Amino acid sequence: MSPRRVPHLCLIAVLLSGCAAAAPGYVPPDSQSARLRAAAPRGGGFEATGAYVLSEQEQKLDCKGLTGGITVKILQLREAGNRTAPTAAAKVTADAMRPFRGGTSYAQDLAEDARRDRARLEALNARLVEKGCKSFDLEAALKPGNTEVPRPTIGGRTKG
Repeated sequence: MSPRRVPHLCLIAVLLSGCAAAAPGYVPPDSQSARLRAAAPRGGGFEATGAYVLSEQEQKLDCKGLTGGITVKILQLREAGNRTAPTAAAKVTADAMRPFRGGTSYAQDLAEDARRDRARLEALNARLVEKGCKSFDLEAALKPGNTEVPRPTIGGRTKG
């Protein structure tokens, strides 16, 4: 072997070993990632019709947990009108970067976000009714200009 070829062969060996070390998708197991996977929501999400289906964790919530989640979402939806729509440049940049850094399209289309949030609210409120809990009058709670703290006011029991 000629001495002139040695640097080239070393360079090729280094490059190939680097490719082998970076096995795509491999993540060594650890206890934290196992805990995170166990806590991740399962099931649920949006159907093709636009209706929201509760996840396993949401189905297990008691009256207090459901009421708290709905209260926070109502307050967020009331503030949604104060959000400004992203510029076209911001949308294009976010769409182009999503395959590389991950993420969702949330906040790219404010009307779609509000529709999805409303569908989730209705599903959570329906779950309150199923459980016999007091539920919310969503129309009144989301009425423009309403600044009262959202409270469940329809039927059901107060505790549990």
